[in-house]
Amino acid sequence: MKLTVTEAVMQAVQTHACETFPRECCGIVVERDGRLDALRVTNVQDERHAQDPEQFPRTAETAYTMGDEAAPILLAADRGTLRLHAFYHSHPQHDAYFSAEDRRQARGPWDEPLYPDAGQIVVSVYDGAVRAVAAFHWDAAAADFVEVPLVVEG
Repeated sequence: MKLTVTEAVMQAVQTHACETFPRECCGIVVERDGRLDALRVTNVQDERHAQDPEQFPRTAETAYTMGDEAAPILLAADRGTLRLHAFYHSHPQHDAYFSAEDRRQARGPWDEPLYPDAGQIVVSVYDGAVRAVAAFHWDAAAADFVEVPLVVEG
């Protein structure tokens, strides 16, 4: 298993990660008509933290919650008008790894992957510059998200 994206998608994801630093960015890579696009989604973690710091103890510097604009993307995928290729987010001042919180969010309330066919991309950003990018994919045999090669094509 590997995750393949285009140079344009990788550039868009990395630019998004740098622009939102020191907060986490988030988004979805979709495939439409045979073409990949990186769609930015607002990270509303700071708003949730401000409204209920007990339920949302982490700020956007260490967590993300996708905003409302993710809903029509997910609905379009459910209707078959696009395919979810990967979800992405950044780790400001941290390495590119799939954390326990990342796993929790990707699995949802039933401890099963919400979108098992979609990859996960994590961008490590230190001091506003990308340090590393890693990809992960659901492995049913391991019952976990495992790191896979990230291939960037022209």
